[in-house]
Amino acid sequence: MKQEINQRPPPPKFNWNIYDHSSSDDTKTQISLQKSDKRRLKQVNLLIDEMLAKLTHNNTLNGINTENIRNQCIDLLDNSVIEKVKSKKYQSIACALIIQSFRLLLIPFRIKEITQVLDCDEKQVRKILIQLNQFKPFDQDAFTLQYMTRICVAIGFNQKFQTLCRFFYSYLKNQNLVQGEHEHVIASALVKLTGDFVFRDKGGINLNIISINAGCCEISLKNFLQKLQPHTQVINEQAYEFYKKTL
Repeated sequence: MKQEINQRPPPPKFNWNIYDHSSSDDTKTQISLQKSDKRRLKQVNLLIDEMLAKLTHNNTLNGINTENIRNQCIDLLDNSVIEKVKSKKYQSIACALIIQSFRLLLIPFRIKEITQVLDCDEKQVRKILIQLNQFKPFDQDAFTLQYMTRICVAIGFNQKFQTLCRFFYSYLKNQNLVQGEHEHVIASALVKLTGDFVFRDKGGINLNIISINAGCCEISLKNFLQKLQPHTQVINEQAYEFYKKTL
């Protein structure tokens, strides 16, 4: 009697051509993405150079070393940043990188100052700046005080005046009276508070002079000062004690 032999089913046949074709497509896509990122980086870098040249030409930078700014821009401009903001216009990306570099290097400019000179979409630039600041945040306290110095130099106030401004800022921070205001508005308020304290016998300092030299909206400045009004007497008392001990 013959024994029945169970035959194994034949091995499945794979269509290697289809597999190879798919793999090739994936590779091509990856290469294409890499080339796209390189083109994007190159284009943004070119725009950064053009924009810095424009800011230099119209004396916005006023002798500031653009090489340091450019190096900071390059440091910010890595693949992860490009990936997050690649849907935005190259011009807006380059402008935002320059502004964030100013902040990191403590070069006190307002966003509007730069976007107006470079003719960029301020709203889009602000959105990109939020993402850049998450990637590499700037020192808001130091930047605010640097902006205060800019205002004082423009008006002609000396180092003692600026030291008193720093005291006011420290006091406001300790009392949690600074909450989300723009740096240039806070800096303007510091100069106003200090000026009113130093020149109280002459009626204080004119708010319009500060607003013009700071490039600060008077309404924003008045609103912040109004918020501080209930604390003004205590602030001035503390400032007087500091003034006697230090200055």
